[in-house]
Amino acid sequence: MTIKDEMKNKNQWVKKHLLEAAAAPPAPGAAPTPPGTGLPFTLVYDGRPSNEALAAWPRTAETTALDGNRTQHTLIWTDPKTGLAVRCVAVDYADYPAVDWVVYLKNTGPVDTPILENIQALDIAWPLAAGRPAIIHHAKGSDSAPSDFAPLADPLAPGGEVALHSHGSRYANRGGLPSIESLPFFNLQLDDQGVIIGLGWSGSWAGRFARDAGGTIRVRTGLEHTHLRLHPGEEIRGPRVVLFFWQGDRMRAHNRWRRFLLDHYSPRPGGQPFTGLIADLNWGSYMDATKHVEEINFWGDHDLPMECYWVDAGWADMRLGWAAHTSHQTPDPALFPDGLKPLAEAAHQRGMKFLLWMVPESLHPAVGIGKEHPAWLGKPWEPVKGGMIFHSLDHGDPQANQFMVEHFSKVVNAFGVDVFRQDGENIWPEDTEPDRDGMSQIRFINGFYAFWDGLREKYPGLLIDNCACGGRKIDLETVSRSVALWRSDCQAWDFDPVTNQGFNYGLLQWIPLCGGVVLTHKLSTYAFRSAYSPALLLSWPMTGNWETGGDRDTDPQTRWSGVDMELLRTLLQEYLAIRPYLFGDFYPLTPYSLEHTAWLAWQFDRPDLGEGMVQAFRRPACPNTVQRYQLHGLDPKAVYTVLDRDENRPREMSGLALMKSGLDFSIPDRPGAAVITYHANKKAN
Repeated sequence: MTIKDEMKNKNQWVKKHLLEAAAAPPAPGAAPTPPGTGLPFTLVYDGRPSNEALAAWPRTAETTALDGNRTQHTLIWTDPKTGLAVRCVAVDYADYPAVDWVVYLKNTGPVDTPILENIQALDIAWPLAAGRPAIIHHAKGSDSAPSDFAPLADPLAPGGEVALHSHGSRYANRGGLPSIESLPFFNLQLDDQGVIIGLGWSGSWAGRFARDAGGTIRVRTGLEHTHLRLHPGEEIRGPRVVLFFWQGDRMRAHNRWRRFLLDHYSPRPGGQPFTGLIADLNWGSYMDATKHVEEINFWGDHDLPMECYWVDAGWADMRLGWAAHTSHQTPDPALFPDGLKPLAEAAHQRGMKFLLWMVPESLHPAVGIGKEHPAWLGKPWEPVKGGMIFHSLDHGDPQANQFMVEHFSKVVNAFGVDVFRQDGENIWPEDTEPDRDGMSQIRFINGFYAFWDGLREKYPGLLIDNCACGGRKIDLETVSRSVALWRSDCQAWDFDPVTNQGFNYGLLQWIPLCGGVVLTHKLSTYAFRSAYSPALLLSWPMTGNWETGGDRDTDPQTRWSGVDMELLRTLLQEYLAIRPYLFGDFYPLTPYSLEHTAWLAWQFDRPDLGEGMVQAFRRPACPNTVQRYQLHGLDPKAVYTVLDRDENRPREMSGLALMKSGLDFSIPDRPGAAVITYHANKKAN
C-alpha cells in the first residue's frame, strides 16, 4: 500500500537522521558522520564542520506529544567550552509522511562565540543508483510577468548540478523576498518516488542540488551568506524545512501535499479554516467615502453576492507624495472626512468583511511613525535611480517591532479592519559590524513573524493578505499565517485571462490558497472562469493618475452601467457552487502553455465528497473545437452524473470510463471556457 510505504520511509528517515543521529556520541576514534548522512542540517563553527563539532558535545533529547497527529522532538547540543547551544526542534506528523524542523543557535556563554558560517537549514544526501533518473520539479516565482509561477523540471544527471535562489539584488544585499526568482518549494523525484521540500524563510535563500558520479544527490539550502558571532545571551533561528515523502504518481504526491498544507500550514482566522472570499477591489482614491458606501450597498441592492469590500492604496493623505502616503495611516480628509470606520460599518451591515491596504514597514520623516520616532528611519533607499526616496522600519529592532504591533492593532480596531492587506518589500539594515554578516536579515525576518503573530494574537479573527508587489513573499511561514490574494503585479496592468490560467496552473500545484482577479467592466464568461481560485477578486481598471486619483469614478451607478448584470449574477452563483471543489485535489490535464493557440485544462476533485469539476479553456487563436481528457482520482466502480454547466443536460458515466476513455469537451467559441461538474451517485454493476 502506497501510504503505508510512504509512512515507513518517513519513519525510517526520522529515526536515522534525527533520533539516532542525536543519540549517544560515536565511539572514541570513530570517524565523524559525513555531511548529508547524519543530521539534516549543517554549519561551520570556529572553522570546524558541525558534523565533527556536535559529535563531541553533550546532548539532550526530549519527545513531546503535541496532539494526536504531531510529535515534537527537541534535540540540544551544547559546546562545553563556549556555551553555544544548537537546538533542533522537529515535528513528526502521524497523518502525513512529513517531518519539519527549525534550528536555533544560542550563546549561553559569557563572551562572543567563535564564527558561525555557512548555516544550511537542509543538508542531506539521497542515494540513487547511477543509471536511475532524477528530476527537480519546481516553479518560477513572481516577477510581475505573465510567466509567473510557470512549472519547471530540471533533470539531474550524474555530475550535474541545479542551483536555485530568490533574493533582492536591487537592494544591494539589504533586502530580499522568498519568491521572486523561484518558489521555495521543490519536488525531488528519484525514479518512481521522491520527496517534496518546503522552505519556510521570508527573506533571501539559496539552494543547490548536486549529483555525484555515483548517483548520490546532495541537497543543501539555507541563507545565502552567513558569517557571524553571537553575543552573550543572543539567539537566532534559521529557515524552517519540511520534507514530504512520496511514492508512485507525482501528481498524487502534490495533492497529498496540498491537503497537508490545508490541514497544518494554513491560516485559521477565528479558529476556522479559510473557505474562500469574493472581494470588490477598489483603488482608495477613486471615490470619496459617500461613493464607496454606495458601491458597498450596490451589491445587496442588486441581489449580488459579495463577501468583502477591498480598499487598496490611495486612501491615505497623499499631499506629501507617494512615499509619504505609504508611510502613515491617516485617511485623506478630502475623501474621508469621518475616517474609514463608516466604510467598514457599511460593509459589516451588508455582511461583508472590510479589507484595507497598508505598507507597515514604510517610513517617511514627515508623517506617521517616522515623524514620531526619527531614530527608527534607518538608511534611505531608492528603488529606481532618480525616483522616490524611501525609509524602512526594521522588524529586527525589538522596541520598534513591538511598537508596530501596538500601532497597527489600534489601526485594525479604529478602522474596523477584517482583512489586513500588507504590501511592500523586505528592506533590512546593512550588516556593518565586523563578523555579523547575515544578522540583519535574520533579525528582520524573525521580527516580521513576531509582528504578524502579534496582530493575530490580539485579533484572532483577523485574516492577513500577503502581498509584496504581488506574490513575492510566498513560503511556508507566510502561507501558514496568510493568503496571497493578489498573486502578481502583472495583474495590475494586464488582467489577461491566459495569464490567470497560467498562474492557476503553476501555483496551485504548490499551495492551495490564493486569489484570482477579473476585470468587472470587461466581463465575459471566459475571463471570469479563468480567474476561479479560492478567492475571487472583482477589480476595476487602474486608469488616469492613480497616485492622485485624478481620474476618479464619481458614481457607482455610472461605473456599473455597461456591465451585464444577469451574466454577472449567473457567474457569481456558478463560482459559489463550484468553489468547494477549488480546495480539493488539483490535476493538470494538459501541458502548461501561455500560447493563444493552445487548449488548457485541469481537474479539481473532492474524494471526500465524491464530487469535482473540470475546467477547459480554448484560447483566442486555437483552431480545435473539441478535445478529450482522461480524469483522475475517481472511483472506477461508481456511476457519476456529469453536467456541462452551459448545456445543463446531465448524463451518467462510470468512473472507469471517465478515467480510461475520457470526457469530451466541445467549445465552439474562440476564446471559450467550459466547466463540467460531476458527482458519484451509485456503484456501477
